[in-house]
Amino acid sequence: MSESERYDHASIEAKQRARWETEGTYRTGKHPERPKFYALDMFPYPSGLGLHVGHPKGFIGSDVLSRFKRMNGFDVLHPMGFDAFGLPAENYAIKNKVHPRQAVDANIAYYKSQLSIIGFDYDWTRQIDTTDPKYYKWTQWIFLKLYEKGLAFQSYEPINWCPSCQTGLANEDIEDGKCERCETPVEKKPMRQWVLKITDYADRLLEDLDELDWPESIKESQRNWIGRSEGHEINFKLEGANVPEGSHATVFTTRADTLFGVTYIVLAPEHPLVATIAGTAPNRAAIDAYVAAARELDVIERTAEGKEKSGVCIEGVFAINPVNQERVSVWIADYVLADYGTGAVMAVPAHDERDYAFATKHHLEVRHVVRPHMVDAANPHVEGQPLSPRNNAICIIRHKKTGKYLCLKWKEQPWTTFVIGGVEDGEDVIEAAKREIAEEAGITDATVVRVLGAPIQTDYNAAHKKVNRRSTTTAILFETESDPSGIAAEELAIHEPFWMDESELKSGVITHAEVDVLMHRIRTGNDGHYGDGFLVASGEFDGMENTKAISIIGGKYGRTVVRYKLRDWVFSRQRYWGEPIPLLHVGDEVIPVPEDQLPVELPRVESYAPTGTGESPLADIAEWVNTTAPDGRKARRETNTMPQWAGSSWYYLRYMDTQNEEALVSKDAEKRFAPVDVYVGGTEHATRHLIYARFWHKFLFDIGVVSTKEPFKRLMNQGLIMGEDGRKMGKRYGNVVNPDDVVAQHGADTFRMFEMFLGPFEQQANWSTASIMGPRRFIERLWKLQDRDFTEASNEDVRFALAEAIPKISADIEAFAHNTAISCLMILLSTMEKAPELSKDDYMTLLKLVAPYAPHVTDEIWGRLGGEDSIHESVWPTPPAVDTNARPVAIAVQVNGKSRGAITARKGATQDELVSLAEADESIAKWLVGERIRIIHVQDRMISFVIKPAA
Repeated sequence: MSESERYDHASIEAKQRARWETEGTYRTGKHPERPKFYALDMFPYPSGLGLHVGHPKGFIGSDVLSRFKRMNGFDVLHPMGFDAFGLPAENYAIKNKVHPRQAVDANIAYYKSQLSIIGFDYDWTRQIDTTDPKYYKWTQWIFLKLYEKGLAFQSYEPINWCPSCQTGLANEDIEDGKCERCETPVEKKPMRQWVLKITDYADRLLEDLDELDWPESIKESQRNWIGRSEGHEINFKLEGANVPEGSHATVFTTRADTLFGVTYIVLAPEHPLVATIAGTAPNRAAIDAYVAAARELDVIERTAEGKEKSGVCIEGVFAINPVNQERVSVWIADYVLADYGTGAVMAVPAHDERDYAFATKHHLEVRHVVRPHMVDAANPHVEGQPLSPRNNAICIIRHKKTGKYLCLKWKEQPWTTFVIGGVEDGEDVIEAAKREIAEEAGITDATVVRVLGAPIQTDYNAAHKKVNRRSTTTAILFETESDPSGIAAEELAIHEPFWMDESELKSGVITHAEVDVLMHRIRTGNDGHYGDGFLVASGEFDGMENTKAISIIGGKYGRTVVRYKLRDWVFSRQRYWGEPIPLLHVGDEVIPVPEDQLPVELPRVESYAPTGTGESPLADIAEWVNTTAPDGRKARRETNTMPQWAGSSWYYLRYMDTQNEEALVSKDAEKRFAPVDVYVGGTEHATRHLIYARFWHKFLFDIGVVSTKEPFKRLMNQGLIMGEDGRKMGKRYGNVVNPDDVVAQHGADTFRMFEMFLGPFEQQANWSTASIMGPRRFIERLWKLQDRDFTEASNEDVRFALAEAIPKISADIEAFAHNTAISCLMILLSTMEKAPELSKDDYMTLLKLVAPYAPHVTDEIWGRLGGEDSIHESVWPTPPAVDTNARPVAIAVQVNGKSRGAITARKGATQDELVSLAEADESIAKWLVGERIRIIHVQDRMISFVIKPAA
């Protein structure tokens, strides 16, 4: 072939895109006999700013996979649409006094033009727009079905309110206590709203996560957001002046085993009991001031880790612990939330860190009722021998001046311990400890700093006494200014004292199994125990394992319940630009709009403004609001609209059957394409869109609309592309790179390859204008290679390279390991360039392998070389039948650590074979003169000679 013209990406890419559109290359359903593959991108919100280079990364990744699947014989559905309801268009419309449709249509057109020039294989005949009445008719239909099943209800409780956007928000729309859209601090505001009972599906949403091929981090985010807790509700009777007879506070706890350790209870400031029982409290003014201050804080501020645990006691009011009839104080504290659990908690400061911090600050009792139980792994008890009970005192002695700690080095045992000794029945533990210190260390001036919390129970083998022990050990921290002296000879024969730095006092150095726990208590001052163990000071339950006691104590004194962090979905928005909720109000009665009257369309107005009352702008459009019910009565339309998340909760189904006017999706189309095989998008949707979509899908499964329990079989998350300055791309930083500019200068194929070559797909990467030239040069070399004088026979090196590359690239594409797939393509191209002869078939195989990444240039060359139809409708290559073990490999030769050349040998050659080949190579043999001391052989890579030169 004569030398090709210069690679002109602009004309080639425009030509190929026009051809694909004309020929319907990517039309879904052309091959109904083939198995389906459904690749889906999280569809974008079309803002006026358009795309920056970070946005297409996920789209390109799914595009590569869908092209690969098409070439592997699948009928591919890879659609695109626009999620165009929401606040940005609303705010733009209000500011500019225009209808949001004007901005949305322009933005969609711009987005589509940007997407088109990148060369995606979208079937644009299936494009959807959530703001199209033909689409949101079915969003409204789903809402009606939810309402019919009792899963949509009106609520008047306080909601999250954004004063800037003047709309209600779900918990998921809040970040750090601020509106996710405008970063305005969110307030609590009572308002009529519509709510969806997503909590009815909480268990299924949790359980079915195990079946999904999703990143574990996303599944864990959903588990944490759902937050299932199985526990007990327990009533604490309330007593005090003017406390109504029969009053009680109901607490929810997952640790009923700690009931005997309750030393106070806490109510949320918003708890309805506060107003009732605090009415005549002597400190009523302080209570009112505290409650008012708590209302000014958001949830994040109230529950922030490290926040000082503030609170106020309701003086004169007490709660009665049902297990022992003990009276405990009642407090109000903002770390307890009204909408989590019951809004009341029983405080067990010895076994809950928040309660411990609160009790420490307010000087409340810390009562230990779960004794830690440890097993000494370094000195395990001997099986078959009984455990002998023993009370021990561990003496942790710190030198006042040096800060070092006194330890004992045992002479006949491999132990390093603190001073330790038994406490006899009736003996004071402090006196016993001082006696042991005097005997074993000769120190008599040790003073007690503090007892280090409650005793610890430990099982171990006391080898020096040849007995198994179950010790109950009390640890005491002492200080001294003395050094060991005057120790009896019999003691020194057993162990010798020495000082050790605090940094060395840890498990593996100190023999005590308790050492890490005790040093933590010393360093933090926190003596609480937050793990398992045996009950103490718990009446009839003493000695019981706490894990077994939870259900027994909880069942006796309370009732078993399941609680969730997940809250029902606040589904109302007080704005115009959203799907109208298809309900009518006739007095206090709510009537669904008949299905044959759907869609309920938004009124056609030129512009609108917020009402100023908190209601939607729709409330001021009387001709739309006032209507007639099906029975002829006067009615008012619901003026709240749906959130942006409504249309995106089911859009993947509409892509399967976009033109259906009788159903949101036909049963045949749904069974053909469901579920989505791979869903690609950002991690920011882990606990909003993905939970909402799963909830709606499960509901649609229940009513027979879909045939699968889950919508998205596999999920892939792309990492962000940051600016060249390492910051997130944004207008305020001036670091936005427009993909239109990159495509114009370097070409869409270069842009696509560069984004996939930046690094692992799921990891963050920085944009680099300089580095884009690497993929550009690759494409230019690929283009130039078509000028080779092709041979009929295939080159052996090329065939071996293809045999290794095809399986590798195929596996990498499936795994979204696109950067390593491209590395393999680069190596393969270099092999073909260096080969003395190259067959046309092998070159066209390379084109197929590159095609998913660079679709324009490969289809152009494919046509020039006589390929039929589009390369994207060709068959993915299979590896040539070669014996890869027979492929020659280059073996580096070193002599005395210096490289002396290379030899070519069969793969798997033995050391003797390589020695013979090295000796036969004149350029290497001259370095092998002398006594061979050693030969080092690294299989298929290197042979190294260590030689003593001849005298």
